[in-house]
Amino acid sequence: MAHPPPAPPGRPRALRGGPPLSGPPFQVDQDRLYDVSARGTAWTEGDPAEAAARLARLRWLFAIGLGANAMTWTLAGLAFVLGGRLWGAAFGLLALATVPLLALPAIVEALARHRARKRHRVRPEGFGGG
Repeated sequence: MAHPPPAPPGRPRALRGGPPLSGPPFQVDQDRLYDVSARGTAWTEGDPAEAAARLARLRWLFAIGLGANAMTWTLAGLAFVLGGRLWGAAFGLLALATVPLLALPAIVEALARHRARKRHRVRPEGFGGG
């Protein structure tokens, strides 16, 4: 006897004689998700609204640092043209001193992201039964 033709792809199939699946077998509750590190420590991220506020703060800090850096480099150029080598060198050092402001937002964001993570030694109360 010949075998029946295979079902077309995308069509729900019965599992072990049960009714065909009409949707996913369960829904994932996003509030109950947690990650596990390589060491086995469970942790959860902070509030998504806080993450959005951190991102906005990151953008503002970067824009302020970039503006300060651009302004000091412009002042260094003007000081060199109008005041000579000594003034240009002095304002050039000031411009070099503002370069770390460009890395400040990344450092602030890394620290804030680290503080937003919550490590759990036991299952939190609001996690549910099981």
